[in-house]
Amino acid sequence: MREFLKIALLACLAIAAIPAAMSVMIGLWIWHVRAEADNFYRDHPLLGEMRAVEKQSTNNSVAAREAFLKIVPPGTEKQAVIAMLRKETLNCQGDIGPLLTCQTMSPGGLGQLQWILYLDFDADGRLSDARIAIWSIFL
Repeated sequence: MREFLKIALLACLAIAAIPAAMSVMIGLWIWHVRAEADNFYRDHPLLGEMRAVEKQSTNNSVAAREAFLKIVPPGTEKQAVIAMLRKETLNCQGDIGPLLTCQTMSPGGLGQLQWILYLDFDADGRLSDARIAIWSIFL
């Protein structure tokens, strides 16, 4: 009888330890995901500045636009803008004409953020305006 109680007690303790172990594992995973995102935004300062001012999904972030235009001011030549955005992992399309669309994905906590930049250039090929869309994509 004592042997049965001892085995039953050990089984109950083992079962009780599972939620604690799972909590620790989930906590470590969340910490890792956040650290990975922080490192990404440290390495990509433009995206980091825009993320710092806009935490919501939006099709037209005024705060992210203002952060973008502080770093890439109006009047910047188109090729300089494209070169800077490539360093930030943004892929640009529509290099011909006054409009340029650039996109990338970045860590967003427990999912991904899709960044879409719509850039307007004047007739001389200088940045005149921007619109920033940020979409949260949860995995």
